[in-house]
Amino acid sequence: MDQHNAFVIPIFKTKVENWSEHKDRILSLLKLEEHDGHYTDYHINNELLNENKFAPYGNEVVDILRPALEEFNEIYPSNINIKLMWAQKYAAKQYHELHNHGALGFSAIFYAQFEDNHQATSFYSPYVDFIEGNVLEYVPEVSEGDIIFFPSVLMHQCKPVQSDTERIIISFNIY
Repeated sequence: MDQHNAFVIPIFKTKVENWSEHKDRILSLLKLEEHDGHYTDYHINNELLNENKFAPYGNEVVDILRPALEEFNEIYPSNINIKLMWAQKYAAKQYHELHNHGALGFSAIFYAQFEDNHQATSFYSPYVDFIEGNVLEYVPEVSEGDIIFFPSVLMHQCKPVQSDTERIIISFNIY
């Protein structure tokens, strides 16, 4: 009997090697507002997008992430177009509810401030365990400076932070 894996959900991870050289500068540029259980500039940057403007730190972050973007582009060869970039900060007990980014292609999460006691983003399969019917969850092992690329339609969440150290990510969609 042959086994065939008919469906695969690709998630890519790489390290941004020089992040520590830029971290303090980039994080100092973030202007975040409280929204639905965490701090974010998503709504501010979405308004800027309507004016054909980019996040104030966006071009600098893209330059820092360029080697990772080029590495991803070798695997996913298409024109990488980042229109919207945002940051999110989570203090103790803060979270981001289950969501997806729509049918856009790929999205990315860059772990800008991430301690060993933080949990990475939880991703959920669109398929349940076919034996018991349970929801399938994947939590990648990440550290500060890692970036994850994933299909934008994939459901994911940040569970409540169980640390007194803030967890900060920078995210964007690749159109």
